[in-house]
Amino acid sequence: MSIKKNRFFQRTRVIVSTCISTLVLLAALAGVMAARRSPIAPPVLPGVVKTRPPSTLPQRSRPIANFESELITITSHGFEPQELSRPNGPFLLMVDNRSGLNTTSLVLTRDTGARTHEMRVPREEPNWSDVVNLPPGRYVLSESDHPLWTCRITITAQ
Repeated sequence: MSIKKNRFFQRTRVIVSTCISTLVLLAALAGVMAARRSPIAPPVLPGVVKTRPPSTLPQRSRPIANFESELITITSHGFEPQELSRPNGPFLLMVDNRSGLNTTSLVLTRDTGARTHEMRVPREEPNWSDVVNLPPGRYVLSESDHPLWTCRITITAQ
């Protein structure tokens, strides 16, 4: 056998084996796709019931909180809203820092001048929240470096 014939048969063998491998792969892929499309019901065993009676459902171990929330956003122009009023009782005070400042130093003071809360809100963690229960009165939320940025909070007796 000559070298040319040997090379020819070797090339032919490589081409044929590549074609066969491709066809087998495509057939397997078609089988997987067909299996995904056809809905197959899970096997049902006679006499087996998978539901529980309502009395054995798990009960919530911790009650859901029953209070409202107030959202204050800090922008490059100050606080939004600039004033809010709400009844006495605990509420979730949320501050969303969208001012672009590296850090905002917030102070919540009562109209008498007593500070009730101080918080630092970095740019990396722009959202701050805490449950507060302020007695009735007037409060001012301000940013230490921007004295004109204020949000007046009024807590009513009822």
